[in-house]
Amino acid sequence: MFFYLLLTILTLIYFVSTRKYDYWKKRNVPHVKPTFMFGNYGDWILMKKFQGGVIQDLCKKFPNEKFIGAYFGTEPVLIPIDPEVIKLIVTKDFYYFNGRDLSEHSHKEPAARNLLISHGDNWKVLRQNMTPLFSTAKIKNMFHLIANCSYAFESMLDREIGMSAKVEAEDLTARYTIECIVSCAFGVDANTMSEEVADNPFKKLTQFVNPPKTIAPYVLLRSMWPSIFYGLGLKIVGKQIDFFNNLITNVMETRNYKPSGRNDFVDIIMTWKQSSKIVGDSVKNMKTGESLKVALDVNDNLLSAQCFLFFNAGFGTSSSTLSFTFYELAKNAVIQDKVLAEVDALMARHENKLIYDCVTELPYLEAVISEALRLHPILPMISREVMEDYTLPGGVQLSKGLRVHLPVYYLHHNPEYFPEPEEFRPERFLGDERRNINPYTYLPFGEGPRNCIGMRFAKMQMLAGLVTVLKKYRLELDDGMPRTLSYKTHTTTAHADGGIRLKLVERDGWQNRVFVK
Repeated sequence: MFFYLLLTILTLIYFVSTRKYDYWKKRNVPHVKPTFMFGNYGDWILMKKFQGGVIQDLCKKFPNEKFIGAYFGTEPVLIPIDPEVIKLIVTKDFYYFNGRDLSEHSHKEPAARNLLISHGDNWKVLRQNMTPLFSTAKIKNMFHLIANCSYAFESMLDREIGMSAKVEAEDLTARYTIECIVSCAFGVDANTMSEEVADNPFKKLTQFVNPPKTIAPYVLLRSMWPSIFYGLGLKIVGKQIDFFNNLITNVMETRNYKPSGRNDFVDIIMTWKQSSKIVGDSVKNMKTGESLKVALDVNDNLLSAQCFLFFNAGFGTSSSTLSFTFYELAKNAVIQDKVLAEVDALMARHENKLIYDCVTELPYLEAVISEALRLHPILPMISREVMEDYTLPGGVQLSKGLRVHLPVYYLHHNPEYFPEPEEFRPERFLGDERRNINPYTYLPFGEGPRNCIGMRFAKMQMLAGLVTVLKKYRLELDDGMPRTLSYKTHTTTAHADGGIRLKLVERDGWQNRVFVK
């Protein structure tokens, strides 16, 4: 009896797990035959290979196709390869792909109510109401806060390097970018660049962006089988949301629940809380051409979710980008010499004052950052979801709820778009070469209506941080640091496996480049 029961259960599991494995065959879409339970993502699910490399391998099997099918675990996934198909998804027919993924489950976790995860009208209203915070004028008005963080960064570097010239890049840069985002968004000091940082609550929160391997099974379970994940009462984010709920409440109490005049993130969401609703255009207007307005109820969960996003997106991506930029400069002495000359000229031109002009007066350093993001995109894959049944050019029908994986790492390393793709060459992002980059092949910040809302802020804090380091120090690889990076296999964002270990060596004449405050 037990044998037959076990056989029945195993048969049922097999049927449920494989019932969608004919999705792409029915549609005559090129694909690799899936393996049981793991689909085509087994090497990433089993943490053998990083996500971007797994998708890159799939794309390379079909170099002449505009798009291919795949299976993430038991679920079908569309992988668009041709830039014109990507353009349809992220821009031209954005309405049909306006969700990230798992949209039907996003209401089951308070943290998922943030701008990054939201979809449909909720996303549209949040985006419209947050966009003013990131205007050029508002970003420029925040620069004095970034400058103050850079002065603290300068002091921290002197203290840390005084003890040892060897540093772990991402730990160092995270302490700086956390201070920047907490100061600019919440109007408080994070104190992550002080000597006593081990028990700092903001520093502890960084595990969400760069989690240990023990967290990976939870993330994968939610991604692959969200109904089971939430059916078991699990949550990806718990205590972190409580932390930000308390933080935002304390900051608003300090301001007596009145706008402070800083025009920062807290001021914006305080006006939301006072009105109890925020209003914006319906996403359906993109399809119908109408001018419908919708209102979104504001409660503590909504506010805490945005705080959670601002913190993690604000420090995490910039910290990783700075680390990869440091690494590539340390590897490439000739390129570093050009950057140092540009930084020295900036310091001399402005008499050692760190001002907003550093954002516009460092074109080569900006190209270096862009090239670092090409080689090491922080998001190797960007997800989308089919929100209504959709037909691709050529007649392939996509059903509502289908996942879409934009193969960012594959595009950035495709020699058709970037010749000699493994070579670090910032000149790709200068002059005619930059203008000749094929649209929708370079996607470090996404593209279209859902591109990164904080691009300008990220650029500002990264350039200020780089100036702070490079005006005094030359970067070198630490002994034993490999010249080719491998990535952690259990994260969805790119992190160097084993970290990035560098030496910071004092440059001649650095005394003439100390910041004048």
